[in-house]
Amino acid sequence: MPYMKIYNRHAPATMIQATDVILPPATIAILGGGQLGAMLAEAARRMGYRTVCVSASEEDPAGRWSDHHVVGDPGDIALIRRLARDVQVVTVETEGIAPEALTAAAELGCRVAPSAAVQQTVRDRRLEKTFFKHHNLPVGAFCICDSAAQVDAAIAELLPLGGGAGVVAKTARGGYDGKGQRWIKTLHQGAAVWEALGQVPLVLEAAIPFVAEASVIVARSADGRKTALPMFQNEHRGGILFQTRMPGTFEQPTLEKAVALAEATADKLDVVGLITVEMFVLRDGRVLANELAARPHNSGHVTLRAASRSQFEMHIAALCGLPLPPVQILRPGVMTNLLGDLWAGGPPDWTQVLRDSSATLHLYGKGPRPGRKMGHMIHTAADINTAKAMADRAFGLLNDAVARRNMLA
Repeated sequence: MPYMKIYNRHAPATMIQATDVILPPATIAILGGGQLGAMLAEAARRMGYRTVCVSASEEDPAGRWSDHHVVGDPGDIALIRRLARDVQVVTVETEGIAPEALTAAAELGCRVAPSAAVQQTVRDRRLEKTFFKHHNLPVGAFCICDSAAQVDAAIAELLPLGGGAGVVAKTARGGYDGKGQRWIKTLHQGAAVWEALGQVPLVLEAAIPFVAEASVIVARSADGRKTALPMFQNEHRGGILFQTRMPGTFEQPTLEKAVALAEATADKLDVVGLITVEMFVLRDGRVLANELAARPHNSGHVTLRAASRSQFEMHIAALCGLPLPPVQILRPGVMTNLLGDLWAGGPPDWTQVLRDSSATLHLYGKGPRPGRKMGHMIHTAADINTAKAMADRAFGLLNDAVARRNMLA
């Protein structure tokens, strides 16, 4: 589909300044078409903004929620330059967007968040790890490798630090939900690991003896105001986020360390919008940074039902210079991801979920395949243990139904 001008009589005639508040009905461009973009567009619409999504397929979820959908490459600089003349704000829902596209939009006076510099950092694990180390932010031991020989040297250096759990090799670019990774527990695996991961730059990390995984999302405006959302406790299965609990089971000193780490990251990166810091919690209560995301994050979905502001509303507010009030937990909540494996043999029967007044079902409208995030459930209750028990029961019933279908197949 060729680009068509979006009618917007509020298009900027001059450069938008950091102190400018961008009010509805301004238009926000979302680069990328997945579920994060869809939920951003939904929040923006409720707040009075217009949205345009740029994505590669007419079937992308964000295209169905946006006021306008441009089908094309969201990294196409010429396309983004034309788009930027008609909108006030440009944001992304994926690290896959080229930083050069964000630079092009910024040159035309839009508020662009994340900036090209932030996008460059969060899409490359080498830059993420180096950022933490350079700013003396707590991070585990790591090595950057550009050859099989360097991988061997890094394994020898890091294995003694892994406490017997080994070393994980990750591709510097791409790879998510457990993809692009390999665990190593013996020496002299450099050639095999280098070959298996595609002969691309790698980051090797010593295993960390964590007792919990967590994340903190910070919303930060262009003038430096910021608000940290409540700390989330996360559980991964097969490298994919399975559940998020809010609140977690952390002591106050750990909460304070985690928020301090996330807020320092937001300030030192000069983030506008959201920044998510994934982290490990150690037995002594310390936290170590793991990875970054300069966009809404899967763990933040629980705020859609359980908090006074959702992460998506906070992202829009930060982008546009609106107030960033404290985000309160309204009711303890558990978010459970729903992967395409549940669709084996046919669409799931959602009856058990939908009859539970403590639960809400959020489906993204994507075609199912194993391991693909198809939606999520959120369960709320008077206490977090009850919410988790209900979430686990609902997920168990869905899995039992898949098992029964497989037995009958």
